[in-house]
Amino acid sequence: MKIEKSFVLQHPRAFVWSKFADVAFVAECLPGASIVSTLGDNRYRGRMSVKVGPMAAAFEGDIAIETNEPDWTGVVSGKGADARSSSRATGSLTYRLTEEAGATRVDIVSDFNLAGPLAQFGKGSIIQEIANRITAAFVENFEARLASAPAAEVSGQAAAQAPAPQRSLDAGNLLWTILRDRVCAFFRGLLGRSSA
Repeated sequence: MKIEKSFVLQHPRAFVWSKFADVAFVAECLPGASIVSTLGDNRYRGRMSVKVGPMAAAFEGDIAIETNEPDWTGVVSGKGADARSSSRATGSLTYRLTEEAGATRVDIVSDFNLAGPLAQFGKGSIIQEIANRITAAFVENFEARLASAPAAEVSGQAAAQAPAPQRSLDAGNLLWTILRDRVCAFFRGLLGRSSA
């Protein structure tokens, strides 16, 4: 499945680029993600914890990162598996940074495949909505950390800054919110037509 997203960060492109290059920084902004170890040559061992209703999964696997600084682009690819559910995921994410009047536009194209028990939740429209919400949470976290990063770096406290504890991505809660929003939208549309 392919998903395309764009968002704008209110920081210069070079600064955003430097933070995208910091894998631990990015992982701390992504709900449920963490870096387990560094393997060298821009390869890492990572973990993504997801909760879908009563089912919880912790995908663990390898991540590789390639960057092309002249084009301000990067590709993150990876594959992982959850030992308990036997679900597997593979995918890649390509990003491009574009400068826009002191801000940075980030365009992302992700292509992933989910197999195993969790794949039953892989309906296109549901996954798209979950991706929208994950992206919104990532942007909010990334923007907040970028806003505090310059002050911490200037004062020499960046290294001492403790990473925020990561919670699992609760996709079950996201699914419930999506369902509630769709039911509300249906009734609003129905009531709007009947009063016309």
